[in-house]
Amino acid sequence: MKRDIDPLIGGLASVTDRQAAALLSEDAAAALADRITATSSLSAVDGSPAPHRRRSPVMRIGLPLAAAGVACAAVTAIVATRDGGPGDTPGVTATSPRVSLVSALSFTRRGGYIDVRVRDPLADPKRYKEEFAAHGLDVTLSMVPASPSIVGTVVMMETSENTGERDVTTITAKGECVTGGGGDVCPVGVRIRTGYKGTAQIVFGRDARRGEQYNSTAPASAPGEVMHGMTYRRHRVGEVLAALRERHVTVPEYRAMEGNVSKALKPGQVPPTWYVHDAVPWAKNQVLLFVGPGPTEQASSGPPSAPPGVPSPTPTG
Repeated sequence: MKRDIDPLIGGLASVTDRQAAALLSEDAAAALADRITATSSLSAVDGSPAPHRRRSPVMRIGLPLAAAGVACAAVTAIVATRDGGPGDTPGVTATSPRVSLVSALSFTRRGGYIDVRVRDPLADPKRYKEEFAAHGLDVTLSMVPASPSIVGTVVMMETSENTGERDVTTITAKGECVTGGGGDVCPVGVRIRTGYKGTAQIVFGRDARRGEQYNSTAPASAPGEVMHGMTYRRHRVGEVLAALRERHVTVPEYRAMEGNVSKALKPGQVPPTWYVHDAVPWAKNQVLLFVGPGPTEQASSGPPSAPPGVPSPTPTG
């Protein structure tokens, strides 16, 4: 006899992430995470390049229908990323022994510390706060629009004054971005001592929305940024604008030094015969150019500075 499965499916009670966490033990979650991580490592074995932005692979796990529903709700929360090894940079992520089940953040226990990474960059900041509180931590985490190459990295971190230097640190990954100083070891998460009773404010970079100005930026020529590979310093404005048009990049504003003051100029106010001194990502497919009548900036020996409200390169390494 043919059975109608709709009533059976309808009888399955839906579960929230929090309920799923209670139904699936941490040991079971860690085992599932290990299987997922093993699947994601196949690309390194067969020689195919791994994507720059890692995504959790689609998985098939032999579970009964009801159990699969619970496991799916739980495992979609977090898979610990395997990075590093005995000879890697200190602080680089290694294999996770245990994984806590959360929705917006991942919490991975490592001895006397907890490693935290952002799982959902679009979550309400209240959810981040609640999930930290569930681990006994008073941490405020927020996201700001960032230029492409530093999306997903820590762009600012402040802790309470009585914090020890090892209580709250960053987790680093080599090659994930280019820092303001030209390095490539970038902060992709935070490591917090278990039982930490201080406070912390942590800011991560996220993708900018349409028309949204960047709050934190990498160098304009960094890999992943719109001017990567371009030679523009000491080149005339008209020449640089022509090269940018080929990349469908525009310049909404300029900065020029008048004495020791950086003056804002609009398109049309800058002669094409002037020179470009520097560039900063401004928004999607937009950059801010620092310019002047000579090949080099005469008023100041340091790099161009922007007035409040203008994005500037943010060192993160």
